[in-house]
Parts: sequence; structure tokens; C-alpha cells
Amino acid sequence: MLQTDTITQTAEKLEKVATNVESVTTTALESTTQTVQQSLNMINQLQQKGLNLLLDYGPKIIVAILLLWLGFKLTNFLSRRLYKILVKRNVEISLIPFITQVTSIVLKILIIITVIGIVGIQMTSFIALLGAMGLAIGMAFSGTLSNVAGGVVLLVLKTFKVGDYISAQGIEGTVKSIQIFTTVLITPDNKTISIPNGPLSTGTITNYSLMETRRLDVNIKLAHGTETTKIALDILEILKQDDRILKDPQPAVLTNITEFSVTLDARFWTLQNDYWPVNAVINEKIYQYLYQNNVSVPYNILGVTDNL
Repeated sequence: MLQTDTITQTAEKLEKVATNVESVTTTALESTTQTVQQSLNMINQLQQKGLNLLLDYGPKIIVAILLLWLGFKLTNFLSRRLYKILVKRNVEISLIPFITQVTSIVLKILIIITVIGIVGIQMTSFIALLGAMGLAIGMAFSGTLSNVAGGVVLLVLKTFKVGDYISAQGIEGTVKSIQIFTTVLITPDNKTISIPNGPLSTGTITNYSLMETRRLDVNIKLAHGTETTKIALDILEILKQDDRILKDPQPAVLTNITEFSVTLDARFWTLQNDYWPVNAVINEKIYQYLYQNNVSVPYNILGVTDNL
């Protein structure tokens, strides 16, 4: 009898466990089904919203991209045309690259703003956003903006122009172009160097091409006791034999006495285009004269300086 009661109790417990398992399983299944259904509904809603956005803005976005492409193409074409027109009208060559670059940037900004309006973005909010972005960008790129201002200053003051030979920021070279941010120089050894316009406009600039003529100084150091009068006359004769050396002002040879040597300073003037060729030829002729006449020199036979 006791065994029967135990079996009955065990069976009842198992039945309760089975009932609980079935209840939990049913609840979990219902919860999972509900979650899946909610996910499917959400996906369907997202798909519908995406389809609606695509139908509403898709054509506008395609038109906007097409307009951007055409607008930028047209801007590049107009910039090239403007460059040719400025060249034909003999506008200052230093201004031409600057004007074309600024015009191109302004036109592209106008095209972008127009396309944004076509897409449907409210211009009032966009302008406010653009102002805030402009302030942030201005603070972040203050150095770059100073280069733009420096370029404007250089073009307005006309300190130099394209083709001039200048010295600035420790660099010498011929000005190739004055751009929005930098000025490009070509050095005598054919290196291309870009100098930021900001420091360039506020620093010291030596323009060797501003005047039509330029003076050459050739310094000849001689030992004490050397007959300087004859040497000075012979050097003057060498200078007079070169037609590229100007007669007015007349060439001159000055004597300077120091503790270690006597220096003859030959000073003469040439046209800008003749400066370097004359410099090389005269130095060579003076050296050959000193060598052939056994003139005693203490050190540094020739030292060349130039003055404007």
C-alpha cells in the first residue's frame, strides 16, 4: 500500500513538472513569435520609409549630382576662358592666376549652394550652419587665411611681379607665379620652391629686377707692399673693354687698406639681363690677369658682392 502511494505521488509530481515545462515552452514560444513579428514589422516600416525617401529624394539627388558635375565642368571651362581673356587684354601677369583661382572657387561655392536648395535643404538653417562652420574653419586655419590675405597684399602693393628675381625668407629665385596661398620661385639651380604668402608679405623682400641696372662689386685682396696703382689701372682697362659694362656711371676701382691686406674694390654697372654673364666673365679675366702677372694675394683671391 505504501508503494502505491509513493508511485502515485511521483506520478503527480511528474505531471506537474510536465505541465510547468509546457507552460514555460508555450510562453517562450509566444514571446519569441511576438519579438520576431515586431522585428519583421520594424523592417517592413524601415523598408517603406526607405522606399518613400528614395521616391521623394532619389530623383532630386540624381539631379543634384548631375548639376554638380555639369556645374564644375562649366566652372573649369569659364576659368580657362577667363585666363585667355585676361592674357589677351594684357592684364598684369601676376594677377591672372589669382583672379582665375578666386573666380573658380566662388563659382563652385555658388553651385553647391544652388544644388543644396534643389535637394530641399532649408537655406536659412544651412546658412547658419555654414556660418558656424566658417567660424570654426577660420579659427582652425587662421594661418592659411593669413596666406590668402598676404597674397592680396602682394598683388595690391606690387612688391614684385612674375619674372622678377627676388630674395625673401632666405631664398633667392625667379618668381614663377603668385597663387592664392603661396608664391612659387624657381631657383638658379632649377628648384621649385613655394613660399607662404603670409610670412612673405610681412617679411623683408629684396627685388633685384625692379631697377633696370645693377651694380657689380669685385673685391681683389692683395698683400701689403703690392703696387696697387698699376693693378687698378689695368683692371679699369679690363672693364672698359667689355661693351656690356655701362659708361655712365663710370667704372671705378677703390682702395681699402686693412690690417691683413689691401683690397681693390672694382665697381661697375650693367643691365639686369647682363648681370650674371658679366659677373662670370669679369671674374675670370681678373683672375687670369693676377695669375699671369704673379700678383701676390694673401687669401680669398676674389670675393664678389652685389648692391642695388
